[in-house]
Formats: sequence, C-alpha cells, structure tokens
Amino acid sequence: MYLSYRFPASSASIFLWLCCCISGLWLPRPVYAYEPPPQILFGGDLAYPPLEWMEKNQIQGFNVDLAREVARIGGSKAEHRLGNWPDTVHALEQGRLDVVPMYYSLERSRQFIFTQAYLYSSHAIYALPNAARVSSVADLTDKTVAVEEESFAHQQLRQSANQPQLILTSNTLSAIEAVLQGKADYAVLASLAADNLLRQHEWELTRMGPPFWSRGYAFAVNKNKPELAEWLQDSLSTAIADGNYQTLYQKWQSKLEPAQTDNSWLHFFSTGFVILFALLALGGSWYWSLKRRVEQRTHELSEALVQREIAELELRRVLNFDAQTGLAKLPFFIEHLDDYFHSHQQPVRQEKEILVIKLADLDVIVRTFGFARAEMIVSAFAAHLLKLDDTFSAYLGRGVFALFINKSNALELFERLGSAMAESDPGLNSQFVGGSAYWPEHGRSAGKLMRHAETALAMSELRRRRWLAYESAMEPSRVDLDIISIFIDGNVQGIFPVFQPQLDLRSGKITSAEILVRWQHPRLGLVPPNVFIPLLENSGLIEQVTEQMIDEAVRVAVLLRKRDLPCCISINIAAYDLIETNLTDIVSQALVRYQGVPSDIKLELTETSVASDPQRVKKVLTQLSELGIYASVDDFGTGYSSLSYLSLFPIRELKIDRTFVGDMLGNPRNHSIVRSTILMARELGLVTVAEGVEDDQTLQMLKKDGCDIAQGYVIARPLPEAEFIEFMRAHAAQVFDISQFMK
Repeated sequence: MYLSYRFPASSASIFLWLCCCISGLWLPRPVYAYEPPPQILFGGDLAYPPLEWMEKNQIQGFNVDLAREVARIGGSKAEHRLGNWPDTVHALEQGRLDVVPMYYSLERSRQFIFTQAYLYSSHAIYALPNAARVSSVADLTDKTVAVEEESFAHQQLRQSANQPQLILTSNTLSAIEAVLQGKADYAVLASLAADNLLRQHEWELTRMGPPFWSRGYAFAVNKNKPELAEWLQDSLSTAIADGNYQTLYQKWQSKLEPAQTDNSWLHFFSTGFVILFALLALGGSWYWSLKRRVEQRTHELSEALVQREIAELELRRVLNFDAQTGLAKLPFFIEHLDDYFHSHQQPVRQEKEILVIKLADLDVIVRTFGFARAEMIVSAFAAHLLKLDDTFSAYLGRGVFALFINKSNALELFERLGSAMAESDPGLNSQFVGGSAYWPEHGRSAGKLMRHAETALAMSELRRRRWLAYESAMEPSRVDLDIISIFIDGNVQGIFPVFQPQLDLRSGKITSAEILVRWQHPRLGLVPPNVFIPLLENSGLIEQVTEQMIDEAVRVAVLLRKRDLPCCISINIAAYDLIETNLTDIVSQALVRYQGVPSDIKLELTETSVASDPQRVKKVLTQLSELGIYASVDDFGTGYSSLSYLSLFPIRELKIDRTFVGDMLGNPRNHSIVRSTILMARELGLVTVAEGVEDDQTLQMLKKDGCDIAQGYVIARPLPEAEFIEFMRAHAAQVFDISQFMK
C-alpha cells in the first residue's frame, strides 16, 4: 500500500498521529526573509518511476513536478540532475546538489536536513516465482540479496544482526536484473518503484511476504544550507495548504496507486461468443450438431459465471476482512462507517461510539510465551467481539481493535470481555486499554473519529489509565509541535547545562552534583524542562539531549578534577537511552574524548525507565558497571516494583523523591518512609541521596536519620557552569556551614 499526504489523513500510531497533526495544521502563505537563488539544483535516481526517471531525454516524475511547483511558489526555479543513486547521495553530501528527495531515517537526519514527509511508501522482498518462500528480512540470513547501494534498504540491511550476502547495484532496475539473471536470490526494494518497473518491462518477479519498512519520503537538503531547508519547508507547506499538492497528486494518482485489473474473464467471454456465433453461422445440415454444442457451451458458461460470482465474493471477503480474526480491515471499516454517517445525518436519533481497544500486554506475551500464544489470544478476543450485538468490529494489527457501537459504558464492556475471555480459557486472558470518540460530538467522518479515538488510546497508555474518552485538550499544542519539529530537523540551538551541588552529610563537603538541562531557544525563549523533556522522551528524540549532557558532565568533571576539586556528576538517563541507543559506547567515547575516569560520572535512572525492558536494561547497566560507572535509582518510591530492581540491577545509590522529603517534618508518614528507606539502603550497602531539601531543620533531621547525601535549594540552586566552578572552589577548603550559607 502506498500512503500519500491527503486530507483527511488517518493516524495509525502516536508517532504517525503526531506527524499528521504537524502536517494538518492550517499554514498561511510564508513571508520569506531568505532570498533563494534563481535556480535550485535537485537530484534524483535515473530509473525510479513514477517518482523520477529519464525517458527520451526528458526528465519526468511526481518528485520532478512537485519540486518545480515548490520552487515556483518560493520564487525560484527547479533544475534537475538525475544519475545513479550512490553518486546522487554523495553529490548532496559534497554540496554539488542542493536537494534530493529520499526516505527519512535517523541515520540520514545526521547527514541532511529534512522537510516534512509528503509521501509514504513501503518496501518488499522480490524473487522469481519458483524461489523458496520467505516472509521477512530475518529469513534472508545467508541468502544472496540484491539491494540499491546507499538506499534506505541498504542502510537497514547493513545494521541487521544477521546480515545477508549483499550485491550492491547502482539503481533499482539493476537490482531486479540481478535476480532475473540468477546473480541474486532475492532483492529488497522500495515497492513503489519496483512494481512500476516490473509492470513496465513485463518481468515475472513476485513479492515475498507482507510489505515492511513503511517510511516517509521527504526533501533532503545539504546540512550546510539550513536557510534553504527552511525556505523549502515553507514552500512545501504552502503547496499543501493551498491545494496545489492535492491537484498534483491526483494527476499522478494512477501511477502512485496503480489499480490491479484482470481482463481474463472478458477475454474468455468474448472468445466463447465468437465461437458460438461462428457455429450458428454454419446452418443447414449441421443444425442439430450445433444445437447440442451450443447447449453444452451455454452450460459451461453458466458454470463459469457461477464460479466467477463465487470468486468475486471470496475476493471481496479477502480484501475487506482479516484472515486471522474474521474482523473487518481498516479501509472497509472506515467505508462502512462513512456510509452510515452519510445516511443518518439528520436527525441524530442514536449517538455512536468508536472504541479502540489494545491488548496492552501482547508484547510481553510474545517475549514470554512466543508468537503463537499471542496469536491465540488475538483470535480468541476477536471471537468474543463477533458475538457482541449491534457491533461492527475491525482488526488494525498488533493487538489493536476498533469497535463501532452505540454510545455506552466502555469500562463495563471491558469487564464483560475480560470475564468472557477468562471463562473460555483462563490461559488466554489479557489486559485491555482503550480510547473512545463519539459521533457526532467529536466529528462526523469516520477518519476524524478514528484519529480522535486513537489519540484517546494513546493518552490512556501515557496516563496509565484503563480507558479515556477523547477531549480536545489531548491534542498537542502548537508549541509542542514546534518543539518536536525543531528536534526532528536536528538543528537545535540554545541547549545548555546547569549544575546543582550535593552535600555529603558525613563530611560536610561538596563532593558531587547533578547536571540538569536548560533550553533558551532564539525564538521560543526559555522552555521549561518539564515541557520539552517528556515530549522528547515520548517521541524518541531524547538521545540528542542525553548525548550532550553526558559530554558536558564529563568535560566539567575532568576540569574540576584537574583543579583538585573532584566532583562526581550524575546524569539523568531516559528509558529510550537505555533501550534504543548504544549508551555504553556514548559514555565510553565521552570519557576518552576528555581523558575522563569512570568515577567522574554516575547515571540516574527513573523506576519507570527500567520497567520498560528489564532484561535489556540489566545488560546495559552490567556493561557500564564493568567500566566502573555505577547507577542510581532516581525518584525512588514513586514507580513500580522498586525492591525487585535492587536485586536485579547493579544499583549503588537510591535517590529519595522530593515528594517524601519536602514535608517530612510535618508529615509523620512521609518521615517514616524516608527513615525506612535509609535503613533499608544501609542494610543493602547502598548510598542514600535526599532531593528537595529546602530548610536547615530538614537537613539536620536527614543527618540524624543517617542519610548520606542531600540536594536542594537550602544548599544551592542549579548553577551555570562558571558559578558552579566558583562555588566548588569556595567550599573546597572548608566544611559546609549551612547556617552561614543561608545568610
């Protein structure tokens, strides 16, 4: 399936939902402070239909027309230079080309500046019809695979743990020819271009398995031309907002969304009737013989018509319903709902509800019991949905279902479904989480209601609620979208660290500190951490901030150590950093870069971050502990399964959350929690840090209770680097006098 930027767009996940929200905003015609050159040089692939190709010395394609339209809107002119893909990518890197359309990836975003995506397409595996069947890239291990050099597929296969034997080609056409000539067993290619080339040359290669690696196609700009990238983004946004993009897409729609037709039945019938009329024309002495033949042929045609009707019914069933669950597929679900809404506009006699349900623990079941058990649970849940009265259901994949029902109490429905699952087979039980949108309250089209219901589902997961109904406040603010866009572009300005000293209550000296991030953006101003940090964590962009803070912490710790002011600086680490990045390499490289030692830093982990993938987290923390870098559990007591982490992970420190420390003097229960945590940590040989200490009485009580380290405004506020270094110098030769400091 090929997805384009079309209104209204449906969202399939929080990230696609976020992209659609960014793309779908109303954008005014921009006023350009940047004066573009009279000609912008666009590059592309020489043989990549329908996006770009050369035919009869003429450059054509959807990308070519779009580039010309975007350049025209911005007051410039687009010139094109097509070539082999590897040469095109290198030309963009070296600045010989200004812009090249390509798939967006995190790796490429480090090389180029990307606009928003304007087209979505997937990849597939291609092989000869008699080749051994494979269903995914994981099945290609030890196989010979043709792939276009420097393509998105090439990047992905290079990073694969079980990399196949690769045959690199200069373009998609050469990769297809490598399979046809027997040089490669399979080819991994972008479906849009590969399918067009196969139809054009009438070659018989077949797809293996379902499509994968669905990615957005966007304009990539040379990293040294940020003004050009901003101009190009503004022009593209204007083309979308003014409807020019939609007009252009409709022109190319037959190429971008090719219809599959089959004329074999028409040929069959025409042949049959020609034969029939030819036989009737013989006349005369052949009459009775012809009559028998006509009767026989008529019977055959009748049978063929019956078989055709059966085949069409089966084809519609396969097209519209999921084979595993028997539930509707999403396009048919949307079509069915829109038909209903159209025929029930006025008056609205019965409010309706779209309820999106997710089997929340399906990924855990896959990891623990295997994929087969997860499929059994999905099938069993679907069977119970089919038994519900006045309900039309769809399966969206990955354990997510959509229900079209009368407006009702969703939590009561959850209880009924949970009881039904437990009664049918206790071993197939699962936890549900859901979100709802109501018709006509939240919208009058199925696409809009689905988007709102998925937004409510995402917020249910984020807030750890079982179910939520959609509210307009759930939509991201313009500032939130602006922040995400800035970090996606990769050109972030104004990030800087501050340092909050920590007091050793046993020695009375400052021996450690915590590094905290601050952001003073040139346009947005000072953005609070509690605004941009959760956004970056939820969208998988926090890595940029974490790497910078690790780098700054090591640099400052080494600087202090060389001045005989040793200070261990702790760094906050998010779940994404632990699971999705190579954190060990990032830390090791920073230590080598600044000649640091492991004792210069420590890592602070929240309880919720280690809960996301305990086995992966344990592996990373073990690797770091072998380097001599230890970890601390931040906000201890506010997460889940706290005690289990102390035995599972190599933890050296507990940081008692400020919610318990702040009012411990006036709240006996909180004081008891703090004291119990200190006693438990002492028995386990762990260091305790109390954060949020704001007065001398609390500081004295913590010292009396046996707490090791304190942090808070009573000691010092977070300080810029120069003030922090001066603070360390001033308190290096003396025991910390809290009463004197408060003056």
